[in-house]
Amino acid sequence: MMDGIGDLELRHGARRASAYARAEPIIRCLEATIRRHRADTGRLDSFPDTRALVMACQASGLVAPRGGPVTHGTVLRALRLMGLR
Repeated sequence: MMDGIGDLELRHGARRASAYARAEPIIRCLEATIRRHRADTGRLDSFPDTRALVMACQASGLVAPRGGPVTHGTVLRALRLMGLR
């Protein structure tokens, strides 16, 4: 588990750490959605489809890290930062 943005910067560099910091609200939303999906299905290896992740972030009222709506690409970039894609 990461201790914070500083730890991320030490391990992966300032560029990735700043990208993670910008995307953190989206990442928190994705984590909660994935956790909820796994609890609903009862399978620890299940993963919701990207459309469901986009809709969950949009329903939360989040915006993309650099402004604008949360899209398919926004979610995929956040999943890549999380190491899930």
